[in-house]
Amino acid sequence: MLILLKKIVYIILILGVNLYIVSFLNNKIVSRIELRRGYKGYKKGGLGFPFSNSLKYMAKEFPFSVWDILIFVFSIVLWSVVPITHNLSIIDLDYNVFIALVFYVLILIFRIFSVSYTKYNFIMSDFLRRTTQMFSLIMPMLFSIISIIILNKSLDFNVIVNSQYQYWNIIYQPVGFVVFFVSILLQIKLLNLSEHNQFLYFDNINKEGEGISKLVTRFSSYLILFFLIALTNILYLGGWQKLYMIRGDIMVGIKFYIIFILLVLFERAISNISGMNKLINLIYKLLLPLSIINLIITIVFFILRDMYFII
Repeated sequence: MLILLKKIVYIILILGVNLYIVSFLNNKIVSRIELRRGYKGYKKGGLGFPFSNSLKYMAKEFPFSVWDILIFVFSIVLWSVVPITHNLSIIDLDYNVFIALVFYVLILIFRIFSVSYTKYNFIMSDFLRRTTQMFSLIMPMLFSIISIIILNKSLDFNVIVNSQYQYWNIIYQPVGFVVFFVSILLQIKLLNLSEHNQFLYFDNINKEGEGISKLVTRFSSYLILFFLIALTNILYLGGWQKLYMIRGDIMVGIKFYIIFILLVLFERAISNISGMNKLINLIYKLLLPLSIINLIITIVFFILRDMYFII
């Protein structure tokens, strides 16, 4: 029991510290891209701004909805099945990849429920439209994950990482990695981390409110971002496998911030995409066919290698 409590405390501290650093880096990188100072008026480069900005949210009114609470709870529970390192996980199951994806899909559905409400009523047609948009976006990601599961013959994060002790999965699945990365990049646009809503929530940009409910929503969004980065690292980049003399836990941190910075840069680069039609065309004409082709090639490779011993 004591070991479990220690792990929970460690995970909370790691997520909390990274939340602070990522919030700071996000503003600094975006401000440099937009040729502005970032955290203007704050001394020492604005190191204390993320904390003071959180206090500002807490000082305002805080209308909560049940969907805000569910999103917050599930974004925390999600990390109970996602290992940060080989010995830092709360629930270790043989199918934790499946459970993590179920939690992630539920969070997205809760977000769609939340933004489909107006102050008058729940709009069913709006909910169905947004749900279709979201699932069309995550389908290429799911096909890419299935390819990794087939390649490593497991639904366990630990087994997938351990199978990359010699070569990372990105060597075997370069097309799947590109599709997966672009898919999560577009999903980050939907999470509104840069506060420029252009896709899923474009007509409900002020839905979150200005008080602590917005702070909770932003906190949940960053936890989801951390999950997508961790998923990229575990599935394709060797997870916590050491690289030469660099320890595995240090490699996790290095790859986390490299992936985060790349996502922020690419997210700003595609900020001019302003319509769902362009996004849908990108998904159905490029990402989805590539993910399906990659899955078929993986299945053929698996059959030839493990059943007929040809490869």
